This record gives sequence, C-alpha cells and structure tokens, in this order.
Amino acid sequence: MKKNYTIFAFIFTIGFNLQSQNQNISMNSGYTNQSFYSMQNGEVLNVANDNWDIAFSTDAFSSTIRINDGKGAQLYTYHLGDTSDWDIINMSTPNILYNPMYNSDITWEIGAFDINTTSGFDYGWGVYNLVTHHIVGDSIFLIQTINGNWKKLWIKSKQSGEYFFKYANLDGTGLVNASIQASNYSDKRFIYYSLDQDLVTDREPSLSEWDITFTKYITPVQGMPYPVTGVLSNVGIQTAKAINITDPFNYTDFSSHPFLDDINSIGYDWKTYQGSYIVDNNRCYFIKDYTNNIWRIIFTDFEGTISGNIEFNTEFIGSMNSLNNETDNNLKIYPNPASSNVNIIYETNRDVKFKIHDIRGREVFEMLLQSHDLSSINIPLYNFNKGIYTVSIIDNDKIIYTEKLIIN
Repeated sequence: MKKNYTIFAFIFTIGFNLQSQNQNISMNSGYTNQSFYSMQNGEVLNVANDNWDIAFSTDAFSSTIRINDGKGAQLYTYHLGDTSDWDIINMSTPNILYNPMYNSDITWEIGAFDINTTSGFDYGWGVYNLVTHHIVGDSIFLIQTINGNWKKLWIKSKQSGEYFFKYANLDGTGLVNASIQASNYSDKRFIYYSLDQDLVTDREPSLSEWDITFTKYITPVQGMPYPVTGVLSNVGIQTAKAINITDPFNYTDFSSHPFLDDINSIGYDWKTYQGSYIVDNNRCYFIKDYTNNIWRIIFTDFEGTISGNIEFNTEFIGSMNSLNNETDNNLKIYPNPASSNVNIIYETNRDVKFKIHDIRGREVFEMLLQSHDLSSINIPLYNFNKGIYTVSIIDNDKIIYTEKLIIN
C-alpha cells in the first residue's frame, strides 16, 4: 500500500488578516477592570474586577476556590481549633492571622483555599467523603474582603456541583448562609461571589471564547508575594517567550522556543518601572490558541495605574495543524464537528498513543494506535460533554500531531 507522508508546513488561513495589528485595552484607572482577550477576535469582555471576593470552580471534578488577592482580598487559616470553634472566634483571639494564603499563578486549579491540600482526599478546605461523594468542609478561614472588612468563613460542603458556605463578621453579627449551584455555570471557569454584598456575579466569557486575560494577581517578587499587573492564559493555551530579539516585529521563529502550559508564561515582567513604565522592546511572545493557530504578541506601551491602558501588537503567524515530517503517521478525523460518534483513520509504522483532552486540560480518552498500514476506529461520544477537545498523537512522550475536535 502506498504510504502517505505529510510535510510539516505553516498553513496560512484564508480569512485572517495576516498584517500586524496595533491593539489596546484598558483596565481603567487603578486597574479596576479585567480584560478577556481572544487572539482571533480581539477583546471579548472588559469587566469590573473589584466587585468580588471569592471564586468557585464550576467543574464537577474540581474543588478549586480562589480569592481576589490581586485586588486586596486576604485569606488566613484559623489554626487554633476546628469548625466547632465557630462561635468563639474573634479578632482578639491570639495569633488568629496565621498562614496567609494566595492563589497559584501557575495553574487555575490551585486557589488560595486549596493551598493546604495534603494528600489523598484532603482538598485543603475540606475532605472527600467516599460514601456520600461530597466534600465536607473541615476548616475555618479569616478573610479580608476587597473593601477591607474582616469575615470568618466556613466552606461547609460541595454536593452535586453546589457549594454551601456561611460567613459572618468576626463578632458573629451579620451571619449569612449561602449556596451557589456552580454546575449551572459549566461553560465558565469560575463563578464569583461578593461577601460584602451577598451577591453572585457571572462575570466571565465562555471557556472557549478567550485566550488570555489582563488582570491583577499575586506572584512572588524577590521571594515575597506581591500584587502585579500582567497577563494570564486560559487552560489549554500555550505560550512561548522570545527574549533579546533585535527586531521582534520581524521575528517568527517560534519553533526555537518551548511552549509552556503555565498560565503566567507571559506574566508581568515585559515591563519595568523606572519612574515610569518601560516596556522591553526586545522580546515577543507566541501564543498557540485552541485551533492550533500561532500568534505573535509584542507589548509596546504600558501607562500604569493612572489609566490602566496597555498597547500591544498582534500578528497571525501560521497554523500547526500538520504532522511532523520526521514521522510517517497519517490521521483523519471525521465528522468534525461530531455529535454521537467520531471516526479515526490512521496510518503509522510504529506504535503511538492517541489521546483526547478537554478544554480544562484533563485527559478524557487514551488508546494505543498499533503499527498498521491503514486502520479505522470508531469512538462513541455519549460520555463526552459538548465543547472543544484536543486530539493528540504522542510518540515516545513527544506530541507529534494535534487537532481540535468539536463535539456538539
């Protein structure tokens, strides 16, 4: 049988504007806003970032709870007793502010409430019950809201996608019992809540609509947690950094730089403060989006807190929807989009792994494609949720092919 060989190439997509584009977003004076940005479509949503204190993961398999630490929310563990001490906690309790906790800036899946996770079924704020399949809260926290008000807080449980929690002023007044059915917002990464206003806020675009976000967050600076203004990427969006580049506007060699999954791969250090902000004009970043298109972004101006304005240049570089020329694998996926079943036709001269990941980065399917001239498999999709997935071929732990699969 005749072998098919696919040459690695950059395929420019008709319909994209291939010229570089000067862009700008504004986080407003004092960085009061957050901007969600799509490399293909521009700014998707610019939304207030000073009206929430805690954020709950909407994912049924996640227990992540984050805080608005970039805007001043502070979280501490109450370590002198268990939840039975709820009624006796007040600000005069000795050493009450113990163990400050912050969100991870490497992954969205570790929030401030999860930092104390140990092992097994301990999720930091609660423990998984093997009988009921609920997470039961076993910790009391002290939290300062973005408005500076101190509260005691107990995340009591997560049951069937619903979080139950209560909080009050430290003297016990203002008790609020609340719940959020986070699973109702499964097309978002988080659902948000204001403790001062007792208000649920749906403030994100859909998971697949944005690639990066301009926001305030906490990161280690010279070994100390510090609030910075920068860029974090969505789950599944990979970024590569090129520094010490003489002419970034004409630099396209993204293959010389590793693409990383860390959400802070772009981060904040593309600028420095020297009386005013100076942008590094000898660096650029490459972003691989959900459709495997490669974009270059170059920051050109940052005005700081006075306006929150950020200027940058973007350009579509090419697509990676091809096989590597060092392999002789050939793969076809149809239909795509798919609803009930998807067919995989493949040709390979050695065993490789076939994997599917969801938009949250979780592996949801894996199988071995054995060496074969031409073979076909059919994958039922009744256990898959609607959404965007990534199909990958892995050879000796190296990804040699990726493609997006849409299930509708």
